[in-house]
Amino acid sequence: MRSILTTAAAGALLTSCALTGGSSDDGPTTITYWSWISGSQEIVDRFNETHDDVQVDFQLIPGGGDGGYAKMFNAVRAGKAPDIMTVEYPQLNSFITQDLIQPITDWDVEELADQYPEWTWELVSPSGDEVYALPKDVAPTVLFYRADLFEEYGLTPPETWEEFRATAERLQEQRPDAFLTTFGHNDSGLLSALAWQAGAEWFDTSSGEWSVNTTDENTRRMASYWDELIADGLVTSEPMYAEKHITDLQQGRSLTLIGAPWSAANLSRFLPELAGKFDVAPMPRWDDEPTAGNFGGSTMALPVGSPHPDAAMEFARWVSTSPDAVAAAAPVSTAYPANVNLQETWATEVSSVNEWVEGMNLPEVTSAAAQEINPAWEWGPDMTESFARLGNATSARAGQPGGLERAITGWQDTVVDQLRLRGYNVAD
Repeated sequence: MRSILTTAAAGALLTSCALTGGSSDDGPTTITYWSWISGSQEIVDRFNETHDDVQVDFQLIPGGGDGGYAKMFNAVRAGKAPDIMTVEYPQLNSFITQDLIQPITDWDVEELADQYPEWTWELVSPSGDEVYALPKDVAPTVLFYRADLFEEYGLTPPETWEEFRATAERLQEQRPDAFLTTFGHNDSGLLSALAWQAGAEWFDTSSGEWSVNTTDENTRRMASYWDELIADGLVTSEPMYAEKHITDLQQGRSLTLIGAPWSAANLSRFLPELAGKFDVAPMPRWDDEPTAGNFGGSTMALPVGSPHPDAAMEFARWVSTSPDAVAAAAPVSTAYPANVNLQETWATEVSSVNEWVEGMNLPEVTSAAAQEINPAWEWGPDMTESFARLGNATSARAGQPGGLERAITGWQDTVVDQLRLRGYNVAD
Protein backbone atom coordinates (compact mmCIF):
# COMPACT_ATOMS: atom_id res chain seq x y z
CA MET A 1 0.00 0.00 0.00
CA ARG A 2 3.01 2.31 0.35
CA SER A 3 3.15 2.55 -3.44
CA ILE A 4 -0.52 3.49 -3.45
CA LEU A 5 0.05 6.10 -0.78
CA THR A 6 2.99 7.64 -2.59
CA THR A 7 1.98 10.43 -4.94
CA ALA A 8 3.64 11.30 -8.21
CA ALA A 9 5.01 14.44 -6.60
CA ALA A 10 6.25 12.92 -3.35
CA GLY A 11 9.73 13.98 -2.38
CA ALA A 12 12.56 11.95 -0.96
CA LEU A 13 12.25 10.94 2.67
CA LEU A 14 14.57 13.02 4.82
CA THR A 15 15.15 10.25 7.32
CA SER A 16 16.71 10.84 10.68
CA CYS A 17 16.91 7.19 11.68
CA ALA A 18 20.69 7.37 11.73
CA LEU A 19 20.74 9.98 14.44
CA THR A 20 21.72 8.89 17.93
CA GLY A 21 19.64 9.46 21.02
CA GLY A 22 21.56 12.63 21.78
CA SER A 23 22.52 11.61 25.30
CA SER A 24 25.46 13.23 26.93
CA ASP A 25 27.77 12.67 29.87
CA ASP A 26 26.38 15.87 31.37
CA GLY A 27 22.89 14.57 32.05
CA PRO A 28 19.71 13.15 30.57
CA THR A 29 18.50 13.73 27.05
CA THR A 30 15.61 16.19 26.95
CA ILE A 31 13.04 15.70 24.21
CA THR A 32 10.02 17.74 23.16
CA TYR A 33 6.54 16.23 22.86
CA TRP A 34 3.77 18.04 21.00
CA SER A 35 0.17 17.13 21.74
CA TRP A 36 -3.23 18.50 22.72
CA ILE A 37 -4.57 15.21 24.11
CA SER A 38 -5.98 15.39 27.63
CA GLY A 39 -3.70 13.70 30.14
CA SER A 40 -0.50 14.37 28.21
CA GLN A 41 1.02 16.58 30.89
CA GLU A 42 0.25 14.03 33.58
CA ILE A 43 1.80 11.25 31.49
CA VAL A 44 4.94 13.34 30.95
CA ASP A 45 5.19 14.15 34.65
CA ARG A 46 5.02 10.45 35.57
CA PHE A 47 7.59 9.54 32.94
CA ASN A 48 9.98 12.21 34.15
CA GLU A 49 9.58 11.04 37.75
CA THR A 50 10.45 7.47 36.84
CA HIS A 51 13.19 7.90 34.23
CA ASP A 52 16.70 9.28 34.56
CA ASP A 53 18.16 8.95 31.06
CA VAL A 54 15.37 10.79 29.21
CA GLN A 55 13.29 13.78 30.26
CA VAL A 56 10.32 15.11 28.32
CA ASP A 57 9.32 18.72 27.75
CA PHE A 58 5.58 18.67 26.99
CA GLN A 59 4.42 21.48 24.71
CA LEU A 60 0.68 21.99 24.40
CA ILE A 61 -0.42 22.79 20.85
CA PRO A 62 -3.87 23.46 19.37
CA GLY A 63 -6.06 20.50 18.48
CA GLY A 64 -5.07 18.87 15.21
CA GLY A 65 -7.91 20.28 13.15
CA ASP A 66 -7.74 23.63 14.94
CA GLY A 67 -4.22 24.44 13.80
CA GLY A 68 -2.14 21.71 15.41
CA TYR A 69 -1.56 19.78 12.22
CA ALA A 70 -0.69 22.94 10.31
CA LYS A 71 1.87 23.74 13.02
CA MET A 72 3.37 20.26 12.66
CA PHE A 73 3.51 20.47 8.87
CA ASN A 74 5.25 23.84 8.98
CA ALA A 75 7.71 22.83 11.69
CA VAL A 76 8.84 19.63 9.98
CA ARG A 77 9.20 21.34 6.61
CA ALA A 78 11.24 24.11 8.22
CA GLY A 79 13.56 21.63 9.91
CA LYS A 80 12.22 22.49 13.37
CA ALA A 81 10.38 19.29 14.23
CA PRO A 82 9.68 18.22 17.79
CA ASP A 83 11.06 14.88 18.91
CA ILE A 84 7.70 13.09 19.09
CA MET A 85 4.09 14.13 18.45
CA THR A 86 0.46 13.07 18.48
CA VAL A 87 -1.18 12.15 15.17
CA GLU A 88 -4.73 10.79 14.99
CA TYR A 89 -5.55 7.72 12.89
CA PRO A 90 -7.40 9.54 10.07
CA GLN A 91 -4.47 11.92 9.51
CA LEU A 92 -1.65 9.36 9.54
CA ASN A 93 -1.76 8.80 5.80
CA SER A 94 -1.46 12.55 5.24
CA PHE A 95 1.76 12.60 7.23
CA ILE A 96 3.09 9.50 5.46
CA THR A 97 2.33 10.69 1.93
CA GLN A 98 3.89 14.08 2.59
CA ASP A 99 7.02 12.54 4.16
CA LEU A 100 6.42 14.27 7.48
CA ILE A 101 6.79 11.21 9.71
CA GLN A 102 9.38 8.49 9.42
CA PRO A 103 9.14 4.71 9.75
CA ILE A 104 9.80 3.41 13.26
CA THR A 105 10.30 -0.23 12.25
CA ASP A 106 14.00 -0.08 13.15
CA TRP A 107 13.08 0.35 16.81
CA ASP A 108 11.75 -3.24 16.97
CA VAL A 109 8.13 -2.14 17.31
CA GLU A 110 6.84 -5.05 15.24
CA GLU A 111 7.28 -7.26 18.29
CA LEU A 112 4.44 -5.27 19.87
CA ALA A 113 1.93 -5.87 17.06
CA ASP A 114 -0.07 -8.55 18.86
CA GLN A 115 -0.74 -6.16 21.76
CA TYR A 116 -3.11 -4.07 19.62
CA PRO A 117 -6.31 -4.74 17.67
CA GLU A 118 -5.41 -5.84 14.16
CA TRP A 119 -7.24 -2.90 12.55
CA THR A 120 -5.18 -0.35 14.50
CA TRP A 121 -1.94 -1.99 13.44
CA GLU A 122 -3.06 -1.93 9.82
CA LEU A 123 -3.66 1.82 10.13
CA VAL A 124 -0.17 2.51 11.54
CA SER A 125 1.41 0.12 9.02
CA PRO A 126 -0.60 0.71 5.83
CA SER A 127 2.05 -0.83 3.59
CA GLY A 128 2.37 -3.95 5.71
CA ASP A 129 6.14 -3.42 5.58
CA GLU A 130 6.96 -0.27 7.52
CA VAL A 131 5.38 0.86 10.79
CA TYR A 132 4.84 4.61 11.09
CA ALA A 133 3.43 5.14 14.59
CA LEU A 134 2.54 3.40 17.85
CA PRO A 135 -1.15 3.26 18.73
CA LYS A 136 -1.95 5.10 21.95
CA ASP A 137 -5.73 4.96 22.29
CA VAL A 138 -8.83 3.89 20.38
CA ALA A 139 -12.35 5.28 20.51
CA PRO A 140 -15.21 2.81 20.01
CA THR A 141 -18.54 4.60 19.68
CA VAL A 142 -20.88 4.50 22.69
CA LEU A 143 -24.04 6.34 23.79
CA PHE A 144 -23.96 8.54 26.89
CA TYR A 145 -27.38 9.33 28.36
CA ARG A 146 -28.98 11.18 31.26
CA ALA A 147 -29.92 8.18 33.40
CA ASP A 148 -31.88 10.34 35.86
CA LEU A 149 -34.06 11.87 33.14
CA PHE A 150 -34.51 8.57 31.33
CA GLU A 151 -35.89 7.18 34.57
CA GLU A 152 -38.08 10.24 35.14
CA TYR A 153 -39.61 9.98 31.65
CA GLY A 154 -39.86 6.18 31.69
CA LEU A 155 -37.34 5.71 28.88
CA THR A 156 -34.78 2.97 28.32
CA PRO A 157 -31.61 3.18 26.22
CA PRO A 158 -32.58 2.24 22.65
CA GLU A 159 -31.03 -0.94 21.31
CA THR A 160 -31.71 -0.19 17.63
CA TRP A 161 -31.86 2.98 15.55
CA GLU A 162 -35.55 2.32 15.01
CA GLU A 163 -36.01 2.34 18.79
CA PHE A 164 -33.90 5.50 18.98
CA ARG A 165 -36.46 7.34 16.86
CA ALA A 166 -39.35 5.94 18.86
CA THR A 167 -37.65 7.02 22.10
CA ALA A 168 -37.20 10.54 20.71
CA GLU A 169 -40.90 10.67 19.92
CA ARG A 170 -41.90 9.48 23.41
CA LEU A 171 -39.60 12.06 24.97
CA GLN A 172 -41.24 14.93 23.10
CA GLU A 173 -44.70 13.73 24.08
CA GLN A 174 -43.66 14.43 27.68
CA ARG A 175 -41.31 17.37 27.15
CA PRO A 176 -41.84 19.13 23.81
CA ASP A 177 -38.78 21.39 24.19
CA ALA A 178 -36.38 18.46 24.62
CA PHE A 179 -34.40 16.47 22.05
CA LEU A 180 -33.01 12.99 22.41
CA THR A 181 -29.61 14.13 21.17
CA THR A 182 -27.63 16.86 19.46
CA PHE A 183 -26.28 15.98 16.04
CA GLY A 184 -22.85 17.62 15.69
CA HIS A 185 -23.09 18.69 12.06
CA ASN A 186 -19.62 20.26 12.13
CA ASP A 187 -17.80 17.12 13.30
CA SER A 188 -16.41 15.09 10.40
CA GLY A 189 -15.04 12.54 12.86
CA LEU A 190 -18.53 11.92 14.25
CA LEU A 191 -20.08 11.59 10.79
CA SER A 192 -17.43 9.13 9.65
CA ALA A 193 -17.81 7.14 12.88
CA LEU A 194 -21.55 6.89 12.27
CA ALA A 195 -20.90 5.72 8.70
CA TRP A 196 -18.28 3.25 9.98
CA GLN A 197 -20.80 1.92 12.52
CA ALA A 198 -23.43 1.57 9.78
CA GLY A 199 -21.13 -0.70 7.76
CA ALA A 200 -19.76 1.79 5.24
CA GLU A 201 -16.24 1.59 3.80
CA TRP A 202 -15.44 4.96 2.24
CA PHE A 203 -11.94 4.10 0.99
CA ASP A 204 -10.53 0.88 -0.43
CA THR A 205 -7.10 0.03 -1.85
CA SER A 206 -7.56 -3.71 -2.42
CA SER A 207 -7.57 -3.23 -6.22
CA GLY A 208 -4.17 -1.52 -6.21
CA GLU A 209 -5.64 1.96 -6.70
CA TRP A 210 -7.79 4.25 -4.58
CA SER A 211 -11.52 3.63 -4.59
CA VAL A 212 -13.74 6.26 -2.96
CA ASN A 213 -17.38 5.47 -2.23
CA THR A 214 -19.53 7.59 0.06
CA THR A 215 -22.72 6.86 -1.87
CA ASP A 216 -23.01 3.23 -0.78
CA GLU A 217 -26.23 1.87 0.69
CA ASN A 218 -24.98 1.97 4.28
CA THR A 219 -23.84 5.59 4.12
CA ARG A 220 -27.08 6.66 2.44
CA ARG A 221 -29.12 4.82 5.07
CA MET A 222 -27.24 6.55 7.88
CA ALA A 223 -27.38 10.03 6.33
CA SER A 224 -31.06 9.75 5.36
CA TYR A 225 -31.90 8.60 8.89
CA TRP A 226 -30.33 11.69 10.47
CA ASP A 227 -31.78 13.99 7.82
CA GLU A 228 -35.24 12.75 8.76
CA LEU A 229 -34.68 13.07 12.51
CA ILE A 230 -33.50 16.66 12.07
CA ALA A 231 -36.35 17.52 9.67
CA ASP A 232 -38.92 16.10 12.09
CA GLY A 233 -37.51 18.09 15.01
CA LEU A 234 -36.66 14.97 17.01
CA VAL A 235 -33.00 15.92 17.36
CA THR A 236 -31.28 19.27 17.19
CA SER A 237 -28.34 20.01 14.90
CA GLU A 238 -25.66 22.15 16.50
CA PRO A 239 -21.86 22.25 16.81
CA MET A 240 -20.66 19.80 19.43
CA TYR A 241 -19.55 21.27 22.76
CA ALA A 242 -20.51 24.78 21.68
CA GLU A 243 -22.20 26.98 24.29
CA LYS A 244 -25.73 26.04 23.23
CA HIS A 245 -24.93 22.34 23.26
CA ILE A 246 -23.52 22.54 26.78
CA THR A 247 -26.50 24.59 27.97
CA ASP A 248 -28.91 22.04 26.48
CA LEU A 249 -27.10 19.23 28.28
CA GLN A 250 -27.06 21.17 31.56
CA GLN A 251 -30.77 21.95 31.40
CA GLY A 252 -31.83 18.51 30.25
CA ARG A 253 -32.98 19.61 26.79
CA SER A 254 -30.51 17.23 25.12
CA LEU A 255 -30.56 13.83 26.80
CA THR A 256 -27.83 11.83 25.05
CA LEU A 257 -24.42 12.25 23.48
CA ILE A 258 -22.98 9.99 20.80
CA GLY A 259 -19.34 9.75 21.68
CA ALA A 260 -16.46 7.50 22.67
CA PRO A 261 -14.77 6.75 26.01
CA TRP A 262 -12.79 10.01 25.85
CA SER A 263 -16.10 11.91 25.78
CA ALA A 264 -16.63 11.16 29.49
CA ALA A 265 -13.70 13.40 30.39
CA ASN A 266 -15.11 16.18 28.18
CA LEU A 267 -18.50 15.90 29.85
CA SER A 268 -16.92 15.93 33.30
CA ARG A 269 -15.13 19.19 32.51
CA PHE A 270 -18.15 20.91 31.00
CA LEU A 271 -20.75 19.44 33.38
CA PRO A 272 -19.07 18.73 36.74
CA GLU A 273 -22.37 19.31 38.54
CA LEU A 274 -23.94 16.36 36.71
CA ALA A 275 -21.60 13.71 38.10
CA GLY A 276 -23.70 10.64 38.83
CA LYS A 277 -26.48 11.71 36.45
CA PHE A 278 -25.10 10.12 33.27
CA ASP A 279 -24.62 6.51 32.28
CA VAL A 280 -23.47 4.87 29.06
CA ALA A 281 -25.00 2.26 26.76
CA PRO A 282 -23.99 0.47 23.57
CA MET A 283 -24.68 2.25 20.31
CA PRO A 284 -28.05 1.44 18.77
CA ARG A 285 -27.57 -1.12 16.04
CA TRP A 286 -28.73 -1.12 12.43
CA ASP A 287 -29.04 -4.85 11.99
CA ASP A 288 -29.11 -7.95 14.16
CA GLU A 289 -25.45 -7.86 15.15
CA PRO A 290 -24.11 -5.01 17.32
CA THR A 291 -21.42 -2.91 15.67
CA ALA A 292 -19.32 0.10 16.60
CA GLY A 293 -17.42 2.72 14.70
CA ASN A 294 -14.24 4.43 15.87
CA PHE A 295 -14.59 8.10 16.82
CA GLY A 296 -11.10 9.46 17.44
CA GLY A 297 -8.03 7.76 18.82
CA SER A 298 -4.41 8.81 18.55
CA THR A 299 -0.88 7.56 17.94
CA MET A 300 2.67 8.48 18.85
CA ALA A 301 4.50 9.45 15.65
CA LEU A 302 8.16 10.25 15.00
CA PRO A 303 8.56 13.29 12.73
CA VAL A 304 11.18 13.50 10.03
CA GLY A 305 14.03 15.48 11.54
CA SER A 306 13.34 14.41 15.14
CA PRO A 307 16.46 15.63 16.98
CA HIS A 308 16.60 12.66 19.37
CA PRO A 309 14.77 9.72 17.78
CA ASP A 310 16.09 7.02 20.13
CA ALA A 311 15.04 8.90 23.23
CA ALA A 312 11.74 9.83 21.61
CA MET A 313 11.00 6.18 20.86
CA GLU A 314 11.82 5.18 24.42
CA PHE A 315 9.15 7.62 25.59
CA ALA A 316 6.64 6.62 22.89
CA ARG A 317 7.02 2.95 23.68
CA TRP A 318 6.44 3.63 27.39
CA VAL A 319 3.32 5.68 26.68
CA SER A 320 1.91 2.94 24.47
CA THR A 321 2.72 -0.05 26.71
CA SER A 322 3.02 1.04 30.34
CA PRO A 323 0.24 0.66 32.94
CA ASP A 324 1.89 3.57 34.73
CA ALA A 325 1.08 5.86 31.79
CA VAL A 326 -2.59 4.85 31.92
CA ALA A 327 -2.76 5.40 35.69
CA ALA A 328 -1.13 8.82 35.40
CA ALA A 329 -3.69 10.07 32.87
CA ALA A 330 -6.79 8.52 34.47
CA PRO A 331 -7.78 11.43 36.75
CA VAL A 332 -8.21 13.74 33.74
CA SER A 333 -8.51 11.47 30.69
CA THR A 334 -10.90 8.63 29.88
CA ALA A 335 -9.33 7.72 26.53
CA TYR A 336 -9.34 3.93 26.07
CA PRO A 337 -5.87 2.45 25.56
CA ALA A 338 -5.25 0.71 22.26
CA ASN A 339 -2.94 -1.78 23.95
CA VAL A 340 -5.11 -4.71 25.03
CA ASN A 341 -2.75 -5.41 27.96
CA LEU A 342 -3.61 -2.01 29.46
CA GLN A 343 -7.38 -2.13 29.23
CA GLU A 344 -8.03 -3.77 32.61
CA THR A 345 -5.76 -1.20 34.25
CA TRP A 346 -7.75 1.54 32.52
CA ALA A 347 -11.07 0.12 33.75
CA THR A 348 -9.85 0.02 37.34
CA GLU A 349 -8.18 3.42 37.30
CA VAL A 350 -10.88 5.52 35.60
CA SER A 351 -13.57 4.02 37.83
CA SER A 352 -11.67 4.73 41.03
CA VAL A 353 -10.12 8.17 40.46
CA ASN A 354 -12.73 9.93 38.32
CA GLU A 355 -15.94 10.62 40.25
CA TRP A 356 -17.77 11.36 37.03
CA VAL A 357 -17.12 7.81 35.79
CA GLU A 358 -17.64 6.10 39.13
CA GLY A 359 -20.80 3.99 38.99
CA MET A 360 -21.11 4.21 35.19
CA ASN A 361 -21.01 1.15 32.95
CA LEU A 362 -18.23 2.75 30.91
CA PRO A 363 -15.62 -0.04 31.31
CA GLU A 364 -18.06 -2.83 30.43
CA VAL A 365 -19.71 -1.02 27.51
CA THR A 366 -16.38 0.17 26.11
CA SER A 367 -14.78 -3.27 26.30
CA ALA A 368 -17.66 -4.83 24.36
CA ALA A 369 -17.78 -2.01 21.79
CA ALA A 370 -14.06 -2.26 21.13
CA GLN A 371 -14.60 -5.84 19.94
CA GLU A 372 -17.34 -4.75 17.53
CA ILE A 373 -15.40 -2.22 15.42
CA ASN A 374 -15.47 -3.09 11.72
CA PRO A 375 -11.81 -3.86 10.90
CA ALA A 376 -12.22 -3.28 7.13
CA TRP A 377 -12.32 0.53 7.40
CA GLU A 378 -9.52 2.45 5.63
CA TRP A 379 -8.72 6.15 5.67
CA GLY A 380 -7.91 8.17 2.59
CA PRO A 381 -4.44 9.55 1.82
CA ASP A 382 -5.23 13.13 2.84
CA MET A 383 -7.92 13.29 5.52
CA THR A 384 -6.51 16.50 7.00
CA GLU A 385 -7.89 18.50 4.08
CA SER A 386 -10.74 16.10 3.34
CA PHE A 387 -12.17 16.35 6.86
CA ALA A 388 -12.23 20.14 6.62
CA ARG A 389 -14.14 19.95 3.34
CA LEU A 390 -16.61 17.44 4.77
CA GLY A 391 -17.26 19.54 7.88
CA ASN A 392 -17.90 22.61 5.77
CA ALA A 393 -20.30 20.72 3.50
CA THR A 394 -22.35 19.16 6.29
CA SER A 395 -22.48 22.39 8.33
CA ALA A 396 -23.83 24.25 5.30
CA ARG A 397 -26.51 21.68 4.45
CA ALA A 398 -27.58 20.11 7.75
CA GLY A 399 -31.24 20.86 8.30
CA GLN A 400 -32.03 21.18 4.60
CA PRO A 401 -34.14 18.45 2.99
CA GLY A 402 -31.73 15.57 2.35
CA GLY A 403 -28.90 17.89 3.34
CA LEU A 404 -26.49 15.41 4.91
CA GLU A 405 -26.94 12.86 2.15
CA ARG A 406 -26.30 15.49 -0.54
CA ALA A 407 -23.32 16.89 1.36
CA ILE A 408 -21.65 13.49 1.63
CA THR A 409 -22.37 12.67 -2.02
CA GLY A 410 -20.88 15.99 -3.14
CA TRP A 411 -17.90 15.48 -0.87
CA GLN A 412 -16.98 12.30 -2.72
CA ASP A 413 -16.58 14.26 -5.95
CA THR A 414 -14.29 16.81 -4.31
CA VAL A 415 -12.17 14.06 -2.71
CA VAL A 416 -11.72 12.24 -6.02
CA ASP A 417 -10.78 15.48 -7.78
CA GLN A 418 -8.35 16.35 -5.00
CA LEU A 419 -6.62 12.94 -5.12
CA ARG A 420 -6.27 12.97 -8.89
CA LEU A 421 -4.87 16.48 -8.79
CA ARG A 422 -2.19 15.22 -6.40
CA GLY A 423 -1.29 12.33 -8.70
CA TYR A 424 -3.05 9.36 -7.12
CA ASN A 425 -4.57 6.59 -9.19
CA VAL A 426 -8.30 6.69 -8.40
CA ALA A 427 -10.80 4.18 -9.73
CA ASP A 428 -13.70 5.50 -11.81
